[in-house]
Amino acid sequence: MDHPDGVDSGWLAARPPEHLTTARLRLDRARDGDRTALVDAVNRSLAELRPWMPWAQEPATDATIGAFLTVADEGWETGTEFQYALRPLVDDGPAAILGFAGLHASLGPGALEIGYWVRSDAAGRGYASEAAGALAGAALALPGVHRAEIHCDSRNSRSAAVAERLGFRLARVDRRAPLSPTGSAEVQVWTWPADP
Repeated sequence: MDHPDGVDSGWLAARPPEHLTTARLRLDRARDGDRTALVDAVNRSLAELRPWMPWAQEPATDATIGAFLTVADEGWETGTEFQYALRPLVDDGPAAILGFAGLHASLGPGALEIGYWVRSDAAGRGYASEAAGALAGAALALPGVHRAEIHCDSRNSRSAAVAERLGFRLARVDRRAPLSPTGSAEVQVWTWPADP
């Protein structure tokens, strides 16, 4: 399967684990059963998500989140993306989704991009760093993957702080069309391992 930008995104032969555990989090493969809790988490966080996420310009609905989860399931099966619900390690049920994170095979062979967001009322507690660190480890454990990247708007200091905290290296700043009405035309590309 080819990426819309012409990048071969079907190169990955293996899959990461469907469940990952960190000191405080469970990362579980996205499922349709996450729909109601995800609609709630997105809508509680729209003000913080809108500047950075093109999909957060309108409130989430059962239909839009259902479509996202269908695409996420298809992406897992084709090896193009791996979406995870973030939950507290102590299971509080499906309503306890703290955010979402994923690995994306959109960079071409050898590299996976890490994406993440945390519900607004759970932000500032290190959950994004914990999840992104787990995903970086899972990515580099896959055969043929030599690099993980985090891409973020140059104005998104919180996302950049996650990359820096984890030891990613700012490799370059690319110019591109803004992804949201308030986003900038620059994206920071952070890489790990940090050594060139």
